[in-house]
Amino acid sequence: MKRVRDSLSKKLTTMNLLVSAAALLLASAAFFAYDVITFRANLRTSTGIQAEIIGENAISPILFNDPASAEKTLATLDASPRIIYAGIYTSKGEFFAGYWRAHEPHVPHPLPSTALHQEQTSNFEKGQFALTQTIVFQGQPVGVVYILSDLKALTNRLKTYTIILIVILSVSLLAAFSVSGIAQRTVADPILQLADTALFVSREKDFGVRVPETGDRDEVAMLIHAFNEMLQELQKRDLELQEREQQFRTLADSIPQLAWMAQPNGDLFWYNHRWYEYTGTTPEQMRGWGWQSVHDPEKLPEVLRQWRAALAAGQRFEMVFPLRGADGTYREFLTLAMPVRDASGQVVRWFGTNTDITEQRRSEEALRRTEKLAATGRLAASIAHEINNPLEAVMNLVYLARKQPANLERYLQLAEHELERIAQITKNTLGFYRDSASSVQADISALLQEVVRLYERKLQFKKITLRPEYRTDMVIVGYPGELRQIFANIIANAIEALPEGGDLCIRVSRSYSWSGTPREGIRVTVMDNGPGIPPVNRRRIFEPFFTTKKDTGTGLGLWLTLNLVEKHQGHLRLRSSVQPGRSWTAISVFLPAQPAGL
Repeated sequence: MKRVRDSLSKKLTTMNLLVSAAALLLASAAFFAYDVITFRANLRTSTGIQAEIIGENAISPILFNDPASAEKTLATLDASPRIIYAGIYTSKGEFFAGYWRAHEPHVPHPLPSTALHQEQTSNFEKGQFALTQTIVFQGQPVGVVYILSDLKALTNRLKTYTIILIVILSVSLLAAFSVSGIAQRTVADPILQLADTALFVSREKDFGVRVPETGDRDEVAMLIHAFNEMLQELQKRDLELQEREQQFRTLADSIPQLAWMAQPNGDLFWYNHRWYEYTGTTPEQMRGWGWQSVHDPEKLPEVLRQWRAALAAGQRFEMVFPLRGADGTYREFLTLAMPVRDASGQVVRWFGTNTDITEQRRSEEALRRTEKLAATGRLAASIAHEINNPLEAVMNLVYLARKQPANLERYLQLAEHELERIAQITKNTLGFYRDSASSVQADISALLQEVVRLYERKLQFKKITLRPEYRTDMVIVGYPGELRQIFANIIANAIEALPEGGDLCIRVSRSYSWSGTPREGIRVTVMDNGPGIPPVNRRRIFEPFFTTKKDTGTGLGLWLTLNLVEKHQGHLRLRSSVQPGRSWTAISVFLPAQPAGL
């Protein structure tokens, strides 16, 4: 019986060791697999965030064709040693600016074919990780960020894990077959302590703990020693991850934008130094939803509404609103926030930036004022021509009245008629670019008639056939001076584009806009049978400073027109054909009858 009991004890001990070793191996393998998956996900997430940051900073350089500024932004990637190449490309896939690690040849990498058709792409292949991110400005793609990283860290990690698993497996098998004579109680306690430690590490992610080693040279002691070595290796990897996170924070602190991160529920838990420098606040004041204290109280309700809607939908947040600085003044910021998702698609945090656009807004306003002055000058030239003809007629009639006193009454009547015409032109001119402080009801048909009346001489000189198609009851709420300028810019461009004897049609009709909430309004369409606009120019026709009139154009007329239409919460559409013999251009403007808040 003693022999059987001893044999049974040895078998039970061996079985327990085998079961414990198998469980430990499975837990380790699962832990390693989870760590590798987390590494890949974190790599994709961190690279995506870096691409977003670079993309936001590259908008201005791309729009103003400033590769040097873009390269300065890319130079901050020196803090990320695994990145071997990063490039910024235009929306057409053309190379714009690049960054190469020191040992890499400075040769632009070809942009993946899918990059121009998807907002973000990424893939792991050939020991490298590639990610592309579309750069978007005002809802339109303006470029692409392409980042290439090596995967040596992941390869080394897999090798290390393989070695550790082999070591654990070898130690476990050796322990199972060589310690059968050890009492079960002697083996159970260390194994249980080992299991408790593994569970603690799994829950708390604290890799600094160790299982006490007894100093024995048996299999259990070897297993504990191997487990401690594994924890030491994991601690080293964790420190590397923390170092990379610190590098990211350093990068975030170095950018000129205010940057922050938030929990999935919207609680902000981190800001970069630029935020605290601008707002003059402390981390304790800003924790959670404390950021509301630096917002304009009048704008805050709308900010909260849109932010909560983005949180609920898990969608990109974009809005322009003022933030109060440490000096108490408010500046306008373009705020973008992107959800960061894990491998399962769940939002794990939000990353956001606030870009100061105050000076940009001021520059745009200065451009608008400049273009309005230029338009006034062009109008003055047209008006001088319009007034010159009736003035000459008055002078001739006065001369005839002196020479032929018998017909004095008839000549004076004719002169009075010409003077009334001059007075009417002057009256229209005085109010053409003058606007009321608030919006009023404006008759679109009447405004169009005033504009057309100013260009009658040009129409007659070029023998252009005008076909007006509108009624007199087309009324909306807006700013009449700005509406006149919208129509004047469009009609003047059409007249300049038309050849002698061309046709110009101006149509006004009631319409609906189905983009977003359906709205009733007025649609004004100006169509000419001129040479048309080539496709290559249509995409840029509303950009500032873009003009096809090399000697006389400023490139601001249609840009200002689009701004004024959007100010009235309308939208503008351009269609054109350059087909020989059937060329034409049509610009359609939709204006809501009652713009919200106008």
